[in-house]
Amino acid sequence: MVGKDYRGPEYHASSGLPVAILVLSVLGITAYLLLAGSLTSEEHASARVYLPAAQTQMR
Repeated sequence: MVGKDYRGPEYHASSGLPVAILVLSVLGITAYLLLAGSLTSEEHASARVYLPAAQTQMR
């Protein structure tokens, strides 16, 4: 009977499943963000940056 030796280390590891899970997760999150962004009718607030006034030092 010819069979595999299950006691040895695995030399041909498959990375297809982890890569597929990562790609599907990224696509799912992207689709969710695009869909949620298109469904909101609110105007997006713009950011405002207030810079401090310049001070001069007298010596």
